[in-house]
Amino acid sequence: MTRLFLIALALTTALIGCNQEKKIQEGLFKEVMDVHDEVMPEMGTLRKLTKGLQLKLDSLAADSLHLDPSTKKDMENAITELKIANNSMMEWMRQFEQIEESTPHGEVMKYLLNQKKLIDKVKEDMLKAKKKGEYYLNQ
Repeated sequence: MTRLFLIALALTTALIGCNQEKKIQEGLFKEVMDVHDEVMPEMGTLRKLTKGLQLKLDSLAADSLHLDPSTKKDMENAITELKIANNSMMEWMRQFEQIEESTPHGEVMKYLLNQKKLIDKVKEDMLKAKKKGEYYLNQ
């Protein structure tokens, strides 16, 4: 009887531990997806800013009296940053993998923590590029 009780207790403890690990994994996965979902709509904004800024640059370049070389370089850099930020989101989405159910908890956590770091960087780059693009477009 005591042996059965200990086995049942061990199984219960293991199941509770597994459930806790799953909840932690799910919480971290949700954090990663929340950042993705927050900045995903910005991709369209980045593309529009890129086009608008390129049109403005082309228009100003046609009249070289209204575009000093420093401003031209800054606008070109802003366009480049917009493109890079947009591409970094595309690249992050391409490389993101679904996690197998059988993957050990430690590996899952390591993967998700790395993905959180990566998507946070993508977000930072996108918002920085957007701000810079809007600044030069609205000047």
